[in-house]
Amino acid sequence: MREEFLMVTRKPSFFMSSALIAAIVVILAVSILHYQVAPQIPILTASILLSFYGLKLGFTWKQLESAIVKGILYGLPSILILCLIGILIGIWVLNGTVPTLSYYGLHILSPSYFLVSAVLICGVVSVLTGSSWSAIGTMGVALMGVAYGMGISPAMAAGAIVCGSVFGDKISPLSDTTNLASATAKVPIFDHIRHMLWTTIPSLVLTLILFAFFAISDRAADTAGIETMIRTLNERFAITPLTLLSPLAIIVLAFKRVDAIPTLVVGLLVAIVTSFFTVPGISAGRLMSVAHFGYKSETGVEAIDKLLSLGGLSSMMFAVSLIILALAFGGLVKEIGLVHTIIDRIKRYLNKKGNVISATVLSSVGVNVIIGECYLSIILPGQMLESSYKRLKLHPKNLSRTLEDAGTIVHPIVPWGVSGAFIMATLNIGMEYVLYSFMCFITPLLAIVFGYTGFAIAPIGEEGESEAYEEKFEIGMNNSSM
Repeated sequence: MREEFLMVTRKPSFFMSSALIAAIVVILAVSILHYQVAPQIPILTASILLSFYGLKLGFTWKQLESAIVKGILYGLPSILILCLIGILIGIWVLNGTVPTLSYYGLHILSPSYFLVSAVLICGVVSVLTGSSWSAIGTMGVALMGVAYGMGISPAMAAGAIVCGSVFGDKISPLSDTTNLASATAKVPIFDHIRHMLWTTIPSLVLTLILFAFFAISDRAADTAGIETMIRTLNERFAITPLTLLSPLAIIVLAFKRVDAIPTLVVGLLVAIVTSFFTVPGISAGRLMSVAHFGYKSETGVEAIDKLLSLGGLSSMMFAVSLIILALAFGGLVKEIGLVHTIIDRIKRYLNKKGNVISATVLSSVGVNVIIGECYLSIILPGQMLESSYKRLKLHPKNLSRTLEDAGTIVHPIVPWGVSGAFIMATLNIGMEYVLYSFMCFITPLLAIVFGYTGFAIAPIGEEGESEAYEEKFEIGMNNSSM
């Protein structure tokens, strides 16, 4: 081993870790909220600050550089998925998929119940596919088109889409984060899902009530504008069920748990083939141009041109650059050990059940905000706080539920996180969607309230029940691998 990797490094102190995290949050908040700049440069600034601190602790630049590379490599599949989705959306506009879905949506949905419908539609798709990204990238794109046509706030529509998609992702047995949380806490998957319903269903109901209220108070829908949009879509694009084969193929393959990248490739190939039947005079050059630069709508109708001028590989480069920098920063945070230091210190104060639940929520939210990575927001608090749950005789399914209540649910509203970047790029929306992602705020708050009131908090009823549960989990895992 090279000598430079044998250098002694010091563990970051709690004071310095707290001060650095506070400085990072201030840098992000002031830059993004006050100066309204994109998150990339603030994150890069925070990474430079953190690198200097790492060098002071005794880390070599090679170690820090290796941590950065590992962090980026961890997110490469997400980056490839983003690129494929950008290409796919461009082709979907060209071949008529997005116009067809928008056309049908404008006919079927009403402004008075659109937001509630958006939550439920995306929730169903996300449950069936186990992926919030699949719901956002298919039905979400179409629903945004309907929202533009009805004069509904794009930020509000995007918030409804996010709420429904993250709800389905959270409770679906096909979801990667659902399986990850149950595995981290060593809880059988369906026991984990049933226990999650205590916080998830009330959160969904409150979310639907809020969106219903906003729908009643919003009288901005323009009936004449909707009719104009419907007529223009019918005149300029191929409105036919044939164009729906591509999103249908994606949903079916996702339901069958085919990996995301092959699923998107199949959907893209189906969309390309479909375009030869729906677009007169289509050529390979035209397809490649749209795949790279996206579709440029020039119908003369402002709402349609704003809606359908989207997609393409180049449209995802903002999100890709954001994800790369955020993952690099996350790699530095993990290597230096800032989060571990904070969680280690707060463990000594976890002498009440409510404190343990709250610490789990705050830790998962903190990892999401600081690192911008969903999996780590589940794994790190889960591993480090597991002993506290056992000590207070809290059932492990309380841990698995809380990890999702604050890890999975909060991740989409972190604009510099992987999902946040994906949402903004795919739905062509700014950070304002966060304000209307009600479920992402309600669920972790309910988790804390339940923790302190004791409502729906399961204890370990008998001696050795936790060990028996872990054994049951291991048996289930072994059976599923056969």
